[in-house]
Amino acid sequence: MTRCTLAATIRFMQAFYLHGARDLRAVEIDRPQIAADEVLVQIRATGICGSDLHYYVHGRNGDFVPECPFVLGHESAGEVVAAGAFADVLPVGSRVAIDPSHPCRTCAHCRQGRYNLCAQMRYFGSAACSPPQDGSFREYVQVHAHNCHPLPAAIDYRQAALLEPLSIAVHGVGQAGGIAGKRVLVTGAGPIGQLIGLVTRHYGAAHLAVSDIRQSALDLAASLWADQPVRADDSVAMTRAVGEGFDVVVEASGAPAALQAAYAHCKAGGIIVQLGVQGGPIELPVNLVMQKELTVRGSFRFAHVFPQALDLLARRQLDLDPLISQCVPFPDLVAGFDAALQPQTIKVVVDY
Repeated sequence: MTRCTLAATIRFMQAFYLHGARDLRAVEIDRPQIAADEVLVQIRATGICGSDLHYYVHGRNGDFVPECPFVLGHESAGEVVAAGAFADVLPVGSRVAIDPSHPCRTCAHCRQGRYNLCAQMRYFGSAACSPPQDGSFREYVQVHAHNCHPLPAAIDYRQAALLEPLSIAVHGVGQAGGIAGKRVLVTGAGPIGQLIGLVTRHYGAAHLAVSDIRQSALDLAASLWADQPVRADDSVAMTRAVGEGFDVVVEASGAPAALQAAYAHCKAGGIIVQLGVQGGPIELPVNLVMQKELTVRGSFRFAHVFPQALDLLARRQLDLDPLISQCVPFPDLVAGFDAALQPQTIKVVVDY
């Protein structure tokens, strides 16, 4: 039986397989067996990510096209139910957040510590590898023990499910270099944009602006972290907000218009950090990069910052609860995806 023709004949757990655009199917599959260096985690909460939505709506996520049905989901937390050789450090009953990164740890990028760039990366719920790596929209997952981070009592499962996107935000802010005292614009007030704003505020940005076309998202940002929420489709307000330009622009929407705005609104000598995923090739104003001596940095997933993100939550430095728009039970996953697509939604968390 091949990986891509997994039969649903042995009924031990439920999983949702993506078969194509808007085609999620619940099936009963064998509960996974663990290797010596793994633990078995019963999933308790998983967030629906923007990449999950790309796969769901388009059947692909940017350049990543699945070659066969697979399980989405990578923002997860749960309870250890089998630990094998790691029972001393992760005993049964341990509450853990899951780092979904599984790099090869032997390539040049991994040896340099930049394992998020590993070409052999197997990332939960991603078709970046072949075959796609099943994620956590299933009841149990087998995980390398070092990918499990014990949760303090202060963090519940729903909050823990946001640790993966929070890690992406922490990594993205780090790509901008020192943020303290800077004027920062975040383009896009979706889940990652909101987290970028919270992290940037925590690390001392002097002024935070955010642009989006959704008033509800701007209102939430204003209530949590933004000094200057601006409608991206209001050119007069945007011009007024820009002033002499921003030291740092974090592009978190993936919208071509927002990407163009990032280059226009970043001040000379400033930094643009690109997090938003583009749907395909677009034109870039490279003359502005030259004329303004802009520094453009990509930010892909994260490396080494998961413990830092966990610490921010454990010490209650950030409150992520306002970002959770809705929670749905696991059997209603399709309804959860449809809810996540609504313009007013920031984050949907699936409870198991």
